[in-house]
Amino acid sequence: MDNMQINGIVLMDMILAGVNKLNIEKASIDSLNVFPVPDGDTGTNMSLTLNSVAKFLGQIPKDNITVEKVAKQMSYGALMGARGNSGVILSQILGGIGKVLEQKGDVVTPKDMVEGFAGGVESAYKAVVKPMEGTILTVCREASAYLTEVYQEDYSIEQCLRVYLEEGYRSLNRTPEMLPVLKQAGVVDAGAKGLLTIVEGMLAGLTGEIDVTAEKTQQESNANHYPEFHVDTENIVFQYCTEMIVHNREKKPLDAEAAREYLGHIGDCILVVSTDEITKVHVHTNNPGQALEYFCVFGDLNDIKIENMKAQSQNFAPQVEETQERKAMAVVAVSAGEGLSEIFKGLQVDYLITGGQTMNPSTEEFLSAIEQVNADNVILLPNNKNIILAAEQAAKMAEGAAVRVVPSRSIPQGIAAMMAYNSEADINELAEGMQESLQMVKSGEVTYAVRDTMMEGLEIKEGQLLGIVEGKIAVVGDEMTDLIKQTLNAMETAEKELVTLYYGEDVQEEEAEELLAVLEGEFPDQEFEIYAGKQAVYAYLISVE
Repeated sequence: MDNMQINGIVLMDMILAGVNKLNIEKASIDSLNVFPVPDGDTGTNMSLTLNSVAKFLGQIPKDNITVEKVAKQMSYGALMGARGNSGVILSQILGGIGKVLEQKGDVVTPKDMVEGFAGGVESAYKAVVKPMEGTILTVCREASAYLTEVYQEDYSIEQCLRVYLEEGYRSLNRTPEMLPVLKQAGVVDAGAKGLLTIVEGMLAGLTGEIDVTAEKTQQESNANHYPEFHVDTENIVFQYCTEMIVHNREKKPLDAEAAREYLGHIGDCILVVSTDEITKVHVHTNNPGQALEYFCVFGDLNDIKIENMKAQSQNFAPQVEETQERKAMAVVAVSAGEGLSEIFKGLQVDYLITGGQTMNPSTEEFLSAIEQVNADNVILLPNNKNIILAAEQAAKMAEGAAVRVVPSRSIPQGIAAMMAYNSEADINELAEGMQESLQMVKSGEVTYAVRDTMMEGLEIKEGQLLGIVEGKIAVVGDEMTDLIKQTLNAMETAEKELVTLYYGEDVQEEEAEELLAVLEGEFPDQEFEIYAGKQAVYAYLISVE
């Protein structure tokens, strides 16, 4: 096979092979995270993003797999499934590649592939406000630039991919020289390694060396079930959960606002997201036939699913009342534990998305939440630095509401932001005031190292306790109480007034109370509060203000 041009079927096989390759190797990519705690899960986030791509590619009719459809579905699937910073950046790279390829007609040539990689670079750099070199951005840029420079007309697509990978790995090996934190830990950038793993999979799919069936993960298989939409069966107003994909006949987005208005007359729990190629629809209704009839005017219906919720055994609790009136203002926040969720609810958060370390919510989950709160204005609180980009991406895509992201990087920051919340304020002034409140609190965490490493000049052994202040490891130790005292000193607690601790799901209440007594004696001038956060990963979250 000379690989001088490929059709839509081969392109889709290549992408699915890349998905499968990353699924297989995601754990090894996770292990490259230089932070020796489960912080970001780069491989997992990229894998979940790609599994969304596989899901949307699977919606293309088998007798109509074209380059244009594959490119658009790849872009849209990545956008909707993007999780974490690495997943969002990957979605932009794939989106840039897809935008180029969808204009190329029935086949993709080697030159098209070169231009596609360049389009991915352009899209990714536009998406990141302050690009950091020594990351996936550097590697995708340098690999693409080198391929563009050396490309010759007799190159095959296979040769293009091999040249891209050769320079990509040279660039990857240079990342520790660009980011001292990588060099200190003795690793290369995880996101960049993930990208090259995907391209390796694409090459293997092109040459027939890898299975193109994407591995199904538990997260992916559950991702489209919309558990937050299900309610107590005794209180169901609209019985049938109805979902579909519309392949837009006019090749342009349909009027999503008009569609939502129509669905509002026959049901609730409405989600309508439309691109040039497809429209995704979700509604609870007693008349699913009416929903199908409405959308079939706009195009072919695919992936139709109608579930009788009264017959389902799931017992999900609703977050939003079925009959709620539209609000002027609402807040959507990410929470990492049952106790933390109760605190956020008490602070007037309208909708909670389960997430945080090791489980970053996707862009699609934020879009769904924005729809569910049924408000003219919506504030998003990501409460984790690795979730901010997904929230910002959702804010750009949302329709029917003004959406602002308050970029809270931790749970304590999110709580501080809610202390400044005023539902009657102008959304721009409110977002600005809530963001200012983030600076009033210092955040700390206590967790365990998952591997041996060197970080911040500290030698760390697997299983040791870590005291983290504002995202940086400040203290390493073997005994919990002593480590927390040192962490509080690193947080300059003596100069503050209030210290709040949220203990995790693995900490007993008696242990937390004993710790509190010790700390009150150690820091007599400070007021202490302690709550059961019940969060995973972190034994304690700490707020000092």
